[in-house]
Amino acid sequence: MTRRAVREPLVAEAVDYFSNHRLKLRYPWRLYHGPLTDAFARAVRQAPGPELLNVGSGPFFELELLPPSDKRWTICDIDARAVELAQRIHGGRLARADVMEADKPLPYRDNSFDLVASMDVIEHVLEPERFVREILRVMKPGGRLFFTTPNYQSLSLKVLEATVLEAIARVQGFSRKNLHPTKFNPDRLRRILEDCGATRVSVKVISFGWVLVAEAEKPHAA
Repeated sequence: MTRRAVREPLVAEAVDYFSNHRLKLRYPWRLYHGPLTDAFARAVRQAPGPELLNVGSGPFFELELLPPSDKRWTICDIDARAVELAQRIHGGRLARADVMEADKPLPYRDNSFDLVASMDVIEHVLEPERFVREILRVMKPGGRLFFTTPNYQSLSLKVLEATVLEAIARVQGFSRKNLHPTKFNPDRLRRILEDCGATRVSVKVISFGWVLVAEAEKPHAA
């Protein structure tokens, strides 16, 4: 019998995040997520068109902090509970809400979205290049990408993760030691985006140096 090769899933989830999503907007977690949400709001305002996608959205509580607009939001997540909760909370503000499969392509056509956001997801991805190329595939030419991820160039972040955050995780029944299989510093994140074909790449450090915000563009066809 021939043994078939098994491809690693796009996203590796070792922890159930569902009960922790709303903590992002509360103190002290908002010290990390508050500036991130502000940067996200600016990216949304600057989107070159109305079709927006949030990959790994969770319940998308951040949408509550965005002003009403003519933007059409599509969301997707691997957790069906999060997608269902987002639909209940946001109703008509969502054009579409999908449960994505970790080992499958995104369920969208090529060149569909003017902005694709993915916040604190890429560090969970085992093959970040594959993830970025899939994001770029569903973006329209000239569309914008918005990523955030922890900044592992930050010594204070690494100390916090190994001490305070690890202690909190243990109380909640898990460990953070293998929580983020792919760790980024500014140079690595920029290099992956550029190697995958993104242009006008910008990587900024925010939230006391703990967060990387990357923005980039999908080039127009030659």
